Amino acid sequence: MKKFISSLLVLVSAFVLATAVFAANKNDNNDWKEMLPMMKQMHPNFSEEQLQKMYEQCRNTKNMDQMMEHMMNNDE
Repeated sequence: MKKFISSLLVLVSAFVLATAVFAANKNDNNDWKEMLPMMKQMHPNFSEEQLQKMYEQCRNTKNMDQMMEHMMNNDE
């Protein structure tokens, strides 16, 4: 039983590590290009520079609460 639990723990840990590495290596430029049409639709009065600034702030924010607060209070 201990071997099974240990093996399962190693397998889950490897999966989590592989997922983190994959997410860290994702090409941000492609993400920006994919997000731009949706962002333009959601915020039609924003310039492309404002949208890119918002995108970068969202990508760089670690705390989801801070990101949501910023989005709700953004007067741009």
